[in-house]
Amino acid sequence: MPLNYYEVLGCSEESTQEEVKRAYHRRLLQFHPDKNSAADVQEFHDVREAWQILRHRESRRKYDATCKQEQLEEEEEDGPVYARLSLDDMEESVFEDMWFYRCRCGDKYFVDRDTLPEKDSLLQVKCNGCTLIIIVEV
Repeated sequence: MPLNYYEVLGCSEESTQEEVKRAYHRRLLQFHPDKNSAADVQEFHDVREAWQILRHRESRRKYDATCKQEQLEEEEEDGPVYARLSLDDMEESVFEDMWFYRCRCGDKYFVDRDTLPEKDSLLQVKCNGCTLIIIVEV
């Protein structure tokens, strides 16, 4: 299982950038081989790896999106994922504020503007004709 960078640093996804930075410095001192002879070198490297991703806004956003996707796939009980898309990959319907995507079964997936979650999140949509689902990045 891949590392959870927030756990490595001892903070959470909701932490501000400043809180992540403070957590990084705290863990760096805790696991630095020159500061703590009993420290695990692997943990020191994990802390540095976590900071490389979480210190930049864009790489942190991508990491968070990947984690959310993995969580969706773990929780998925409704059927296999057919595709991962953005709203730009979908076609606009003749009905206002609605998009659709054609499934391989011949039916469609529909997304209504009113059901869209907040920006930078994932939406799981079931096909109207089969058990396949799509993941839409909003």
